[in-house]
Amino acid sequence: MEELYEYEEYLDDEEENDPDPLAGVNTGIDTRVFSFDGELGLGPMTDDREEDVVSEVSSGNGEEKSLGEFVFSFTGIFCRRLYRSQQRPKEKGRAFVNGNSVDEVIESIWAQSKDLVDRKVTFENDVPSWAEKIEPTIEDIQEFVQLQDEVKRKLYTTSVLTPRLLRNWRNKCVKVFVYAFSTSVETAGQYQQISKKLLAPANPDRAGAHSTRDDAALADELRRNHCHLEGHQSSWLLWANSINSSPAHKQEALKKAESPPIELSKYFRWSAVSEAARLQSVHRGMVVAQTSNLAWCRELDDLKTEVSLGISIFQGVMRKLEAMTIRGNTESELFSAMESATRPEETTLSHSLADQVMDCEDIDHV
Repeated sequence: MEELYEYEEYLDDEEENDPDPLAGVNTGIDTRVFSFDGELGLGPMTDDREEDVVSEVSSGNGEEKSLGEFVFSFTGIFCRRLYRSQQRPKEKGRAFVNGNSVDEVIESIWAQSKDLVDRKVTFENDVPSWAEKIEPTIEDIQEFVQLQDEVKRKLYTTSVLTPRLLRNWRNKCVKVFVYAFSTSVETAGQYQQISKKLLAPANPDRAGAHSTRDDAALADELRRNHCHLEGHQSSWLLWANSINSSPAHKQEALKKAESPPIELSKYFRWSAVSEAARLQSVHRGMVVAQTSNLAWCRELDDLKTEVSLGISIFQGVMRKLEAMTIRGNTESELFSAMESATRPEETTLSHSLADQVMDCEDIDHV
């Protein structure tokens, strides 16, 4: 009876103070990005909550719902907490959260929070370990998400959200604390244990990072497991380094990924998989090789022509040399004949001159 009384009082206040439940919604906000529009993904609601939601939605104007407005809406300030006692978690962004029921609001919150969640960690005798469930779903939202009213500074879990509370948050800013490893991680000391035992590299070097030997081994493993990809060794090493640099609980999933990260995809080439595609690729390769070979043959023909031209030039020079040699020999024979024809001989004048030659008396050395 107490719940029914509160419910009736809530409806009375609504009719007196604000007969239009959507009158306070700011129509200038673009709800296309952060709004929830789809069927419910949760289990059946309890009777009380279902009655509240039906009455809340039915109290709205049909014309306003056709305009795409929502019964509940607020601006969520999403902060990622590594442990519950973290005082100043880093703000990851703001998003417009809305819906026509509590369940739709919860799904809208999860749609913005799931990228900030890693994996649940449990402690047994102060020893951290990963939970069996690898990827959390919306059913686990209570273990990863808490909301805080900035005015009252009070924390709320998603299980205590009611139409009245969501109505009070309309057009307000509400902090949404998203816990990376669930709310079971309470202190900084527990987070340090997680970092050392679950997130740290298995075989660190002196600097505390993973070794290059691990990168090389993982690169070879990636090459064997991804035969449909082609790339240089440096590309595989980059992929291996990105995996080893990731948190330990995500490395196995990254190793089994069909393709490298988006920022590394430019270093790889997807090879053909089907036989027809392979044959077509081989045919194209042969066409390219044939074109390159024809160009090489043309270069050889040009070189052969130039060599033939050079040989013909040398042959002409040799013929000229032989002709000049024959001419030189002929002129040598002519000179020899002329020399033998003009040999000097004794004449009458030479004899008379020789007879006049006599010895003179030496008067200088007496």
